[in-house]
Amino acid sequence: MTYKDILVYADANKSAITRFDVAATLAAAHKTHLAALHVSVPPFIPMDGGLAMSPSLIEWQEEFQSQQTEKAKQAVDAAKRRTGQDMEWRAARGDMIDTTLLHCRYADLAVVSQSGAENDEPLDADELPEAIVMGAGRPALIVPRYGKFDTVGDRVLVAWNRTRESTRAVHDALPILIRAKSVTVMEVNPDRGGAPHIAGADIARHLARHGVKAEVSSTTAGDIDVGDIILARAADLGADLLVMGAYGHSRLREFTLGGVTRHLLQHMTLPVLMSH
Repeated sequence: MTYKDILVYADANKSAITRFDVAATLAAAHKTHLAALHVSVPPFIPMDGGLAMSPSLIEWQEEFQSQQTEKAKQAVDAAKRRTGQDMEWRAARGDMIDTTLLHCRYADLAVVSQSGAENDEPLDADELPEAIVMGAGRPALIVPRYGKFDTVGDRVLVAWNRTRESTRAVHDALPILIRAKSVTVMEVNPDRGGAPHIAGADIARHLARHGVKAEVSSTTAGDIDVGDIILARAADLGADLLVMGAYGHSRLREFTLGGVTRHLLQHMTLPVLMSH
């Protein structure tokens, strides 16, 4: 079992260097096709007939998008030289999120940077990681905007909670888990009700049938944020990848009350493979 198609979003922001390097590392490890997608957004033209936009302003928008596309292409070319990994260049035009989601559906894995829009970056870029997780039907590998990650998937921490979302994440990550040097399954606040249950044991047994030897552990959060416990455990293990399901609760509930997914999207310190 392996990935055959990996898609990485392409732009020329500072975070692109790390994002390209992580995507190239995975592509080399899995001997897979890697495509770099850049989406050029059409000019904004008000639909209200009473608001006329000058041709010069439309021309400026077109020129700006053309410059952004060229910068992204140069960044991809630099990544190819730096990593020695071939990348198919794709330049598409349309709504950033909708167009990216469409291309994600023809890939096994999408690689994107953590939210946090930079200068000259469309606002939609800030929503892209969450949009891919929720709407692509494919797993997303979200790379922190800061840091350097020489390895990805050698030492993996799986945040397991027996939900549909975490099940999807584990199975989407199987190509990585099978190759990993170590895999730890961690359950925070395991449900003690019902039949006797050893936290993580069932999924570890299932993974063993796929050739994945996983250690299991559990902990009780108490007053500590679950997201902080997961990140602390990842640091203790020297993990270079976290695997977890996204949004076991509704996004509105997580936005208003807080949640593990939103906390990790904001505070991640290592690449995170998320599925919904």
